[in-house]
Order: sequence, then C-alpha cells, then structure tokens
Amino acid sequence: MATDRPGRFDELVARVHQHAAAAEPAALLDAAAAVSAEQAADADRLLDHFVAHARVAGMSWTDIGARLGVTKQAARQRFAPATAMPFAAHPAARLRACLDQAAREARADGAADIGTHHLLAGLFTEGVAAGILERLGVHADQIRTTSHALFGPPAASSPDDDPPMSAEATRALDSAARNAAANATGAAPPEVRTEHLLAVLALDPGSRSRRVLNELHVDIAALKRELQCHITVNPARPARWWKRRPATHACSFCGRASEPGLLVNGPGIAICGACVALATEILAAREPA
Repeated sequence: MATDRPGRFDELVARVHQHAAAAEPAALLDAAAAVSAEQAADADRLLDHFVAHARVAGMSWTDIGARLGVTKQAARQRFAPATAMPFAAHPAARLRACLDQAAREARADGAADIGTHHLLAGLFTEGVAAGILERLGVHADQIRTTSHALFGPPAASSPDDDPPMSAEATRALDSAARNAAANATGAAPPEVRTEHLLAVLALDPGSRSRRVLNELHVDIAALKRELQCHITVNPARPARWWKRRPATHACSFCGRASEPGLLVNGPGIAICGACVALATEILAAREPA
C-alpha cells in the first residue's frame, strides 16, 4: 500500500490543478478544499458501506465501535439506519418552509445531499428557531461561511433538482419527530416544529450542524435555556434528550433564598415577590404619560 500513496497523491494534486479557476494560490486553495471535501464524502460512503456489511455479518455495535475508536452508542448513532418515523405527515408549515430553504442551500452549494448544516441554515427562514438563533447572535450568512470553511466551498455548478437528505439529516428529522411525540399532549398527531429540529441539530455533538455552531462559539447552554421556553417536557412521558432541573429555592435576580411557595417559577428561573414588585415599578415608570 505504501508504494501506491505517492501516485495517489499526485492524482489528487492533478485534480486540484484541473478544478482550479486559475493558477494563483487562492484559486488552488479553493480547489484543494473542494477536492478534499469530495474525498471526505467518498470516505464516509465507503465506511457506511462496510459498517453495514459488518452488521449483516453479525458484528455488534460494541465491536464496530472498538475498531473505529468510538463507543458503541456513538457507532450506532452514526451508522444505524434511520428508523421509520411519520415525520413527513406532520411538519408544521413553518418547518416545511425551512426544509425547502435547506434544499435550496444544498443546491446552491452543489452538494450531493442535504446535510444538517443546510438544515441549520434553512431554519432562518421563519419560526421560533430563527428567533432563538438571532437572539444568540447567529445569522444565516455566518452559517454558510462557516460551513464552507469546514466542509468545502460551493461547487462550480448546481444541480437542477433538489438533492436528497443525507443519512445524518434524515436521522435528525426522525429525532425531531420523536421529540415532538414525547412532548405531545392530547390525541392529535404531534406537529413537528422548528424548535424541535433546532434542539436535535444543536445538541448532537457529532453532527455537522453542531460543528458549525461550535466554530461560531455559540453558547449551547444558553441555546438550551431558550429552547426550554418553547418545548415543554411531558412529565408522564419525559424526553430522554432533556435533563430536568430541580426547582430552585433562591431568586434568580437578587439571589436571596426564599420559601418555595413564595417564588414564581419559570423555565430555569425563579422570581421573589420583592423583584416582582420592583419590575412592576420599573414598567409603570416607563409607561407614557
């Protein structure tokens, strides 16, 4: 194998020169990033193929994870086929618009499939997720720029048709459907909303979307607190992806301890009577005469 590597490297160098728009260093670097991204995608598909082959042959996720240097849970999450979930039947209208935008993002990149970083960019179309991300100082252009830096620049040409969902994106949508089902109340089918998908994209540490958010130094803890204001965990069917917090016995604003019954509790915060009265005075003073 060692004798093949120099020849293989020379082939890749030749491909870079072939794809480069000019012979200058910047154009060659852009072409090298594109070729590198293509190689990474091919490597992912190759690994997916042989992991599936190993599973058919009877290898456990523990054995597969050990050979890949990860835990069995990480191996299962990365390579297990997406389970059938009734996602497509019940996406909210706003989420559907975001998915359409994600397809346009992938097509503009000339991507072979829609990745989770495209789904993240698509969430800025409309809905709760867009508001959360913007409050945290994240914007769609930043997502695109960072995605191109991490996964390669856009291709020279774009396909005419929308690409399919990647395996990672499909798993994210299925997980969003599970989260919606876990938080559903009543007999009506659960509606999958933008905040359900954002929770999956942001809280999966191995996904491309999370890598983009990490690169942008997004405060994931703050993002989780924002999500908690919109996604209510059903106590009868707790969502395993969410860690329930014990009720606090101190005011989140002044820090003074108080009896539980004398606090107004909200998502992750508690307010004492004195701070409620002070807030009332401040708002009254701001009212126009």
